[in-house]
Amino acid sequence: MALANQFSGPLTAGNRKHVVVVGAGIVGASTAWHLAKKGFAVTIVDREPESAIADGASGGNAGLLSIGHYPLTRPGASWRGMKWMLSRTAPLYIKPRLDRELVSWLWNFHLHCNQRYLDRCMEVLGAMGWQTLDVLEGMIEQERIACDYARDGWLDVVLKPENMAHAEAEAKSLEKYGYRWERIEGDALRRRDPCFTGAVAGAIHMKDSAHCAPSDLIAGLVGALPRHGVKVRFDAGVRGFRKTRSGAITAVELENGETLMADVVVLAAGVWSDPLGRLAGVKIPMQGARGYHLQFDVPEIDPPAVASTGMVLHESFVAVTPMMRAGKRQLRIAGTLEIGPLGQPWMPERLGMLLKGSAPYLNGVDRMKPAGEWAGYRPCTSDGLPAVGAVKSSPGLFVATGHAMMGMTLGPVTGKVVAEMIAGEKPCFDASMLNPNRFN
Repeated sequence: MALANQFSGPLTAGNRKHVVVVGAGIVGASTAWHLAKKGFAVTIVDREPESAIADGASGGNAGLLSIGHYPLTRPGASWRGMKWMLSRTAPLYIKPRLDRELVSWLWNFHLHCNQRYLDRCMEVLGAMGWQTLDVLEGMIEQERIACDYARDGWLDVVLKPENMAHAEAEAKSLEKYGYRWERIEGDALRRRDPCFTGAVAGAIHMKDSAHCAPSDLIAGLVGALPRHGVKVRFDAGVRGFRKTRSGAITAVELENGETLMADVVVLAAGVWSDPLGRLAGVKIPMQGARGYHLQFDVPEIDPPAVASTGMVLHESFVAVTPMMRAGKRQLRIAGTLEIGPLGQPWMPERLGMLLKGSAPYLNGVDRMKPAGEWAGYRPCTSDGLPAVGAVKSSPGLFVATGHAMMGMTLGPVTGKVVAEMIAGEKPCFDASMLNPNRFN
């Protein structure tokens, strides 16, 4: 292939290809880190100021690194979405509007919500999941990032007894990908973690996942990049791209008028990758699904007010993650998907539903006062899979975006595979289903 030939040859000091990575979230930062380790000259640019880098979609993540998690396009999801569409407090809220691209996105989403497609998705997501934690742990160890990382799994906590069978069936479906699980009945769960109410029927413990403090992880990783020679540019919004007549990308044009010459450009700007991609000649149809979180300082009481590991509350779709930050025990309650025009004001009722959705499961959580709150956009493709790889119509352009709620989980291995592609190496997993050209 032309790309492999373009980057063949040793990367000596006088032969260092320059890569500009657009976006300093977990995907972009991981890509820059792996590229620098391979000897590329790397510049990473982000539209946000340095002070806000840990408050983006990566830093606002729930903190659950749930490998083997299903994509949004699971059977029945589109019908549930239609049922919830008009409820401002539903787990998935789609603001009704006459918008051709939204209608097209919803229709394509519906077409992919079936078991056959889910099975195909899980083949690649399962493979990515096993590798991504190993990649992340290597990065954390090498850079000595303090982010309360623990590979302790997560709990699918079930309130209603009749729903335990469904939770168990979902766990069983992941066995063929090597994922381990355990069923825990309600009384045993309360003996293990007294924070659960007597109404909780039980939980499924998915054993192979992890949790972390995501703001500390992304801040630590971005902070480590200059040590490897990466130039990090904040307050550097992208205005456009310079192209040859054949369509090859040769430079990134910043909003301040500066031009960054590049042998390769990697577009890893989350939900903003779609409008930026169109400037470069590629369409990545995504909707920004806004999620929210509340952050609490946990009082030092006995028994503790939080569980020993992260969890998802089965019926309310709320994620709850314990984390230590700056020596303080904290709790993050996150969730909801709100699809609407970018930049609209927050919906306060959706912050309130996080507490309302947690109260039946967790003792005393409704009496806790949040120390902070957040909202941000998750980049959701219409077929539920990320877009990762080279853009055929624009040589020199690579895309790494569309991870929805799984950006923090799958970002490390995405960065690794993009770096391998750029270097002309064999990818660490089969990324053919993630090909960004599938939308064009």
